[in-house]
Amino acid sequence: MTRIVPRQEQFRIDYQNEHLPALFSKQASDADFSSALPILNSEFLSRIISMARLTLLIACEQLKDESLIQAIKEQAEKGIRIYLLLGEKNANKVAIDVLSGRCLIRSGVSQQGALMLVDHTTTQAQGWLLMSGQPLVSAVQPAWGIQLEPQQIDDSFRSFCKLFWENSNEEYLQQNQQQSSVQHPDGAVVTNHSHQLCSTLHDCLSDTLEHLQAATHSSFRASGKSWRLLLGTHSNEIARQARVGVALTDNQIPSLLLSGDGNWLLPDETDFAVANWCLKLSPQQSKKLVQAYEQAFEEAAWQYQDNTLISECSDQQRLRFADQPGSECVVENVREIELEDISTQSIDSFLNDDAEQLASGGTGWQRSQLAHFIDYNVVVHPPYCPEFAKPDALYQAWENAEKDWQQRLDVLTNAQSKIDQQQASIADKLRGFIKGFLLGQGQSVKSLNLEIDTLKNWSVTKATPAERELHRQQLESLQDKIRKRGSDTDQELDKAEQNQRWELQRDRLKADQSKANELFKQKSFALGQLEKNKTEAISLVERSFRSSWIFATENLTEQQLNDTEINGIQPEQFLAETLPEIPQAAPKDADEPEKQARQEAIQQAKSRREELTQQARQACIKARREALQSMDVGQANNWKTSIKEKLWKKHYSAFERCLADHEQGVKKIERDIQEAQKALDNSRAEQERAEKALNEHGSSFVYQQKQAFDAFAKQLGLKGNTAAENQFQWPAEELPAEGTELRTHQQDRYLVIFDDDHIDRAQLDAERLNAKIVCDKESANA
Repeated sequence: MTRIVPRQEQFRIDYQNEHLPALFSKQASDADFSSALPILNSEFLSRIISMARLTLLIACEQLKDESLIQAIKEQAEKGIRIYLLLGEKNANKVAIDVLSGRCLIRSGVSQQGALMLVDHTTTQAQGWLLMSGQPLVSAVQPAWGIQLEPQQIDDSFRSFCKLFWENSNEEYLQQNQQQSSVQHPDGAVVTNHSHQLCSTLHDCLSDTLEHLQAATHSSFRASGKSWRLLLGTHSNEIARQARVGVALTDNQIPSLLLSGDGNWLLPDETDFAVANWCLKLSPQQSKKLVQAYEQAFEEAAWQYQDNTLISECSDQQRLRFADQPGSECVVENVREIELEDISTQSIDSFLNDDAEQLASGGTGWQRSQLAHFIDYNVVVHPPYCPEFAKPDALYQAWENAEKDWQQRLDVLTNAQSKIDQQQASIADKLRGFIKGFLLGQGQSVKSLNLEIDTLKNWSVTKATPAERELHRQQLESLQDKIRKRGSDTDQELDKAEQNQRWELQRDRLKADQSKANELFKQKSFALGQLEKNKTEAISLVERSFRSSWIFATENLTEQQLNDTEINGIQPEQFLAETLPEIPQAAPKDADEPEKQARQEAIQQAKSRREELTQQARQACIKARREALQSMDVGQANNWKTSIKEKLWKKHYSAFERCLADHEQGVKKIERDIQEAQKALDNSRAEQERAEKALNEHGSSFVYQQKQAFDAFAKQLGLKGNTAAENQFQWPAEELPAEGTELRTHQQDRYLVIFDDDHIDRAQLDAERLNAKIVCDKESANA
């Protein structure tokens, strides 16, 4: 038995015939322009300033170096006329503060490079162009510089004047007193050329760029590629410009344009939008700088090569690839490289594949690992099981099957016990009914319990499929037997309980029938009594009405009787047929006795008429009261309708109560009879229902078998009685062989092996289980 561990492998690859892409190869020499073009610093500039005897003109973007400012101040105090053309005023605040009032200072002109003219109108005139303004800012920063020829001094002076008078925006004539700049007193300044002025250089270079032959720093996007270009290794133009005719240098180089239409020395940083202190070289200057350029190009540290074999590179040769010029690579004769460990994808690959083949994806030539030969060391790992893989659910499935098997046997044991308890707890009044059934259960119970014990002592996971199938059939047969025992017990007990309930129900129904019959008799008698006494009851209500009506009539006032209409009785009906006539008054011409006698007769007649009228009124009131007292209910209601409702409610409320009491009394008699009739009807219906229920119950017991739901199914928590519900199911897959482990991670399966003795069996199991054969990382690297 051999444990599976990672393989330690070593192999060599020959890269000598590999073709390299375009590159720059390092040589021992490098470009040097210092013999043709001096590098100037602030100390040199201080000496030039100290040589001034009449005038000093300086143009630069910034003047900050304290030694230069002090040298200029000293010359100004000697009476030398000094003109300073500066850039933005805030950037030159110190120089302006110190030199204003001593020098004529103008600001506001953006510039690249710098110009210095000393005694420009004398035979001792000197002129210098600086390709950078850094020496005027810092003592430690030098810059390329060139001395101007007499004509170039005059040209540069005119450009200086043009910018000084026409492009500046502020001037300082007195100490720290700023004022707007004024025009040149003699009018516009005439220049000999314009390439040093603001925004003019690009147009002036157009012919030069069209006939370009060589350049440094930048070609300003000249067309074609027939010209040569020398770039510094820090330039960002290398990858775009790389080609035959391009070389790189690690040294500082000036900015040159060499052309069939004139050669130029430009500021290190050229800005076409501002003033550039540049120079179109004279023939003598051109010859000197062209020769310097040719030598510098050939001696440049990095030479372009577009088709190179690794074998053509010497040991420790340094390279810069054209598309990645910022990275420097070294070619070695032999390298030794430790490759990253290789994890094979399959166990067959780990056992059979060559290490060089497995590492082929990482052994192609690399710029950071250039060599003629490379010795590789690599560790080849077998496929490992993922770190977070867990034991496959199949183990749990088989463990669950084992538990399920034992649980089912426990259920059977419990079912047997519960059936025994059920049979033992049957009440004595029911036991006699199923005595024969219980006697036949003893021998069956012993046999079933023995079968359960036999199956409990058998292991599911250690058996063969054939053994499992045989025991499964035994289990299902045993389940059916116990199920039948439980269902038979349930059925017999249910039959006895149903019979008992039937008899109890029959007794209750008979009692209900007897009770209903008695209630019917009571309700029938009660209704007869009410109907028999109805006339007498109504008579009592009538008498009560008469009494209360007469009482109400007696309480009426004469005025009320006089004001109401009763049966058409009027006072006129009680007057005499003729009333005494009232005599006529005595004539005017009658004597006094006669008049008095006539007056007395008239008075007597009136009194008699009044007395008779009063008697008739009293008789009418009496007649009305008697007529009212003699009214029955119908007449009383008719009389009520003859009186206005408002008047009735106000003066005759007692009569209203009499009528209402009579109506309520009569209705109560009718209502009592109706309720008694309804109660009788209900009792008759209850009598019929009780009789029907007793008939439907039947005269003898008939067993009603309940829905099949046996005791065994209850124990298993099942809702039905089908065989499929109780059938035992094995997991669909067999476990792998011992000595291997099946694991799962993110829906993928892995069959873990630990030694090579199990490979053949593991391959069969892996195919069957759709798993990948792997090793355990901790075990393999222990």
